[in-house]
Amino acid sequence: MPHLPSEETAPSNLTDKVAQESSDSTASDHPIHDENKGPVKATAQDHASKGPQIPSDQLPDAKGKDELKAKAAEMNK
Repeated sequence: MPHLPSEETAPSNLTDKVAQESSDSTASDHPIHDENKGPVKATAQDHASKGPQIPSDQLPDAKGKDELKAKAAEMNK
């Protein structure tokens, strides 16, 4: 997801704020509606990834089955 600097400076819930400041507003000022007024904290799910992203030009050369079996046999001695 792209990071836009304007997201950091934009006020949260701008339409709610305008509605609450209006003299003929029907917006609620109950404390339960204040839960999303502050900055939103990251959760563990926000940091979940699909693993390391390795560019295809930096991948090692593919090896054949025989080479891999020989290496496994050598390492398992």
